Amino acid sequence: MMQGYHHLKTSLLTLALMMSAMVQATEDLTAVATEHYQQQQWPEAIEAYRQLLAGDPQNEQAWYRLAQSHISLQQGLQALQANQQLSEAQQIPIQLVWYQQAQAWQLTGDEQAQLKALDQAVRSGYSNTRELEENPLWSELRKHQLFSDILQSADKNLRPCMYDERYRQFDFWLGRWEVYGDSEKSGPLFGHNHITRAEQGCLIMEQWQGASGSTGTSMNYFDGIQNQWVQRWVSGGGTVIDYSGGLISKAEGQQAMQLTGRIYYAQNSQQPQVRHFRGTWTVLKSGVVRQFFEESTDGGENWYTWFDGYYFRENNGQKDE
Repeated sequence: MMQGYHHLKTSLLTLALMMSAMVQATEDLTAVATEHYQQQQWPEAIEAYRQLLAGDPQNEQAWYRLAQSHISLQQGLQALQANQQLSEAQQIPIQLVWYQQAQAWQLTGDEQAQLKALDQAVRSGYSNTRELEENPLWSELRKHQLFSDILQSADKNLRPCMYDERYRQFDFWLGRWEVYGDSEKSGPLFGHNHITRAEQGCLIMEQWQGASGSTGTSMNYFDGIQNQWVQRWVSGGGTVIDYSGGLISKAEGQQAMQLTGRIYYAQNSQQPQVRHFRGTWTVLKSGVVRQFFEESTDGGENWYTWFDGYYFRENNGQKDE
């Protein structure tokens, strides 16, 4: 019985050593293949990845890089054969698989197949517009209207907020502004405000510079889940405003952006330090934007004017985004 135990122990040890050696060999071969790939030594990379795949046929990255190496050598059919192993890929994003296939089809001269694969790529989320615009493989295809449609679809994937009207509702506030105390620009100059787009149109940033030296910054964005606009404002004096809302119709037939929430005062001298707050932005007929802020100290029963400013565009009225 002891002899059988020792035999089993020896067999397990031998198996463990063999498995360890196999893992080490795979890691070494992966490192060699990666080195050739990164150095753009395509024939050597192809040979290394073939050896790697012989022992590890489920290695998706190896199949992807093998196909890409063939593409770099303009070997379309070989690239397609490797790419087909990724039809049910779990680790390589499917849009990259489709885009790689489109490149391979281009090398075979099948225009219809490459357009179909490109279309599938953008439908799956492909968004690399620079690659589409600069890759020499598409030099002839760029003449087609369908390619232009594919490029626009990729841009929509890259910048979805620029194509969604809900994210454009606050665009009337974009620009460089002088802010005065009345609609005739005869009142006091309250300050200057610069409102810009950021994050591919998904964010609006505000930079306020008051005439008296006060400063403030706000982030404004459309919350697609809550279906509402959100603003978070922080002033140089520590005041924070956190509110949300959306477009409303006013009695005068105008549309306005209105946000409601809370204002938080850092100073103990302000009591209560947390109050209800409401802001309304209205585009007047002259193109001037009125910004009207109110606060309430009794839970919203009564409202008092906090700020009433009129925005006039700088730069001779040119819209600066």
